[in-house]
Amino acid sequence: MNILIVILGIIIISERAIKWVLIQHFFQKAQRLSESIQTVSSYQISILQPILSGDPTLWDCLGHNLALKTSHQLEFIWLIDQNDAPAEMGCRQLMETYADVQIKLISLPPSPNQISPKMFKLIEGVKQAKGNIIAVLDDDTMLPNQAFDQCLPYLEKPDIGVAFGLPYYINFSNFWSTLVSSVVNGNNLLTYIPYTYLINPFTINGMFFVIKKEVLEKVNGFAALDKFIVDDYAIAQHFRQRGYQLAQTPVCHGISTQIQDSTHYFNLITRWFIFPQASILKSSHFSELIVFYLTAFIPTMFPSIVLIYSILFPSIYTLIYVVIYFGLNYALLNNFNQKYLRNATPKTHIIVLILVQVLLPIHIIITLFLPRKINWRGNIMQLNKDGGFEFIQRRDSP
Repeated sequence: MNILIVILGIIIISERAIKWVLIQHFFQKAQRLSESIQTVSSYQISILQPILSGDPTLWDCLGHNLALKTSHQLEFIWLIDQNDAPAEMGCRQLMETYADVQIKLISLPPSPNQISPKMFKLIEGVKQAKGNIIAVLDDDTMLPNQAFDQCLPYLEKPDIGVAFGLPYYINFSNFWSTLVSSVVNGNNLLTYIPYTYLINPFTINGMFFVIKKEVLEKVNGFAALDKFIVDDYAIAQHFRQRGYQLAQTPVCHGISTQIQDSTHYFNLITRWFIFPQASILKSSHFSELIVFYLTAFIPTMFPSIVLIYSILFPSIYTLIYVVIYFGLNYALLNNFNQKYLRNATPKTHIIVLILVQVLLPIHIIITLFLPRKINWRGNIMQLNKDGGFEFIQRRDSP
């Protein structure tokens, strides 16, 4: 038994160390790629942004992207709901402030029942886009300068259909926002990057991704995806089934979401953990599921396992191991924060990222027993077994 515990202890601590090495290698390799591949300087990029009012930081996010520095020509296509008066007013104010930026504001009726509101907007946005690159950008996402210069080289690689970024959260303005930001910043790089060394990416991060318009036309655009609420995984499978691969790029982009209270927090976290159950765990190939469990799901339990064991079996050796393990965790999270995430997490909050790692399994286990019902910015939806959904309640008009 003692030998098994020692072996498990080595595996748990090695998982963190190996992932740290792989993540550093990933960014070093990405730097070499950006230096070796030159993109076409004449790209025109159409940035599609479905917009829904409600978050107090929304206008800062949108304004940030309008001031983006890049060597490419940008066209912003903002897609709002006809009944979202605050969105229209806020968008028009930004259009006046950034009068030199090319922005097209499109107001659409509510999506039909069983049609994804986001995908409904994107399908219309593609029709209006003039660029030879289509970029999809969530309204709470802020790109760094030169983001397109970093990610477009990946679209030049053979068979790549979609290139996507790495999200991190920047909002630590209150307790609940801090918890959400800590969930992401304490796990994003550890989850998204290492598995790509074993298999090609099998899903994307839907907050920001880019596609050549000619490739999008070859796969019939987003038309076949309007009934799927888990749009990032549906998009990934749509391209993979047509022979294209996905590319994880080193573009780390900030996201700002103001979490109002505990209800808002649990609605968001529940949605995040229900989505994989309705997509990855039901539709992935066996090899992808094995990699998912070994590199993402099971390692998520490790911090809790270490803490629980130390409480149940206290000893000097256990204490030393706990200090080493969580010290390593602190060191790598601090390193990621400084080198890749632009110090998004205040230094005093790094310890919170570790505490949230310990608590995260509780969230995951709870969602396993919850009905597949989500609240997406006021739209309450029931997920179906086939990956589709039904509206239970529409968001009230603002």
